[in-house]
Amino acid sequence: MHTPSTGSAPTTADQYDVGLAIFATQNQLPLFREIVPVIAAELLQSQGIHALIGRDILSQCVLYYNGASGTFTLAF
Repeated sequence: MHTPSTGSAPTTADQYDVGLAIFATQNQLPLFREIVPVIAAELLQSQGIHALIGRDILSQCVLYYNGASGTFTLAF
Protein backbone atom coordinates (compact mmCIF):
# COMPACT_ATOMS: atom_id res chain seq x y z
CA MET A 1 0.00 0.00 0.00
CA HIS A 2 0.99 3.63 -0.43
CA THR A 3 0.52 6.15 2.39
CA PRO A 4 1.76 9.68 2.96
CA SER A 5 4.34 8.32 5.39
CA THR A 6 5.74 5.76 2.92
CA GLY A 7 6.33 8.28 0.14
CA SER A 8 6.67 6.78 -3.31
CA ALA A 9 7.78 3.37 -1.98
CA PRO A 10 4.98 0.87 -1.32
CA THR A 11 4.90 -1.07 1.94
CA THR A 12 3.13 -4.28 2.96
CA ALA A 13 0.51 -4.50 5.69
CA ASP A 14 -1.82 -7.13 7.07
CA GLN A 15 -5.48 -6.77 6.07
CA TYR A 16 -8.42 -8.07 8.12
CA ASP A 17 -12.19 -8.18 7.76
CA VAL A 18 -13.92 -6.87 10.88
CA GLY A 19 -17.45 -6.08 11.97
CA LEU A 20 -18.19 -2.50 13.01
CA ALA A 21 -20.94 -1.20 15.28
CA ILE A 22 -21.19 2.38 16.50
CA PHE A 23 -23.78 2.72 19.25
CA ALA A 24 -25.67 5.90 20.06
CA THR A 25 -28.60 6.05 22.49
CA GLN A 26 -30.73 3.16 23.69
CA ASN A 27 -33.59 4.29 21.43
CA GLN A 28 -31.49 4.46 18.25
CA LEU A 29 -30.26 1.56 16.14
CA PRO A 30 -26.47 1.37 15.84
CA LEU A 31 -24.56 2.04 12.65
CA PHE A 32 -23.61 -1.53 11.78
CA ARG A 33 -21.42 -2.88 9.00
CA GLU A 34 -20.97 -6.65 8.83
CA ILE A 35 -17.67 -6.69 6.96
CA VAL A 36 -15.24 -3.79 6.79
CA PRO A 37 -11.75 -4.42 5.37
CA VAL A 38 -9.10 -2.81 7.61
CA ILE A 39 -5.34 -2.47 7.43
CA ALA A 40 -3.09 -3.08 10.44
CA ALA A 41 -0.85 -0.12 11.25
CA GLU A 42 1.09 1.29 14.14
CA LEU A 43 -0.89 4.18 15.51
CA LEU A 44 -0.19 6.85 18.03
CA GLN A 45 -1.26 4.90 21.11
CA SER A 46 0.54 7.40 23.33
CA GLN A 47 -2.12 9.89 22.20
CA GLY A 48 -4.92 7.42 22.93
CA ILE A 49 -5.53 6.53 19.26
CA HIS A 50 -6.38 2.85 18.79
CA ALA A 51 -8.21 3.06 15.46
CA LEU A 52 -9.03 5.52 12.71
CA ILE A 53 -12.43 5.78 11.09
CA GLY A 54 -12.10 6.44 7.38
CA ARG A 55 -14.19 8.39 4.92
CA ASP A 56 -15.84 5.16 3.75
CA ILE A 57 -17.62 4.94 7.13
CA LEU A 58 -17.95 8.69 7.74
CA SER A 59 -19.64 9.11 4.35
CA GLN A 60 -22.66 7.38 5.91
CA CYS A 61 -22.79 9.90 8.77
CA VAL A 62 -22.96 13.58 9.53
CA LEU A 63 -19.84 14.69 11.39
CA TYR A 64 -19.72 18.08 13.10
CA TYR A 65 -16.33 18.98 14.56
CA ASN A 66 -15.87 22.03 16.77
CA GLY A 67 -12.15 22.70 16.55
CA ALA A 68 -12.25 25.47 19.16
CA SER A 69 -13.45 23.13 21.90
CA GLY A 70 -12.15 19.86 20.44
CA THR A 71 -15.62 18.28 20.60
CA PHE A 72 -17.54 16.48 17.87
CA THR A 73 -21.00 15.13 17.10
CA LEU A 74 -21.57 12.10 14.90
CA ALA A 75 -25.07 11.40 13.58
CA PHE A 76 -26.23 8.53 11.40
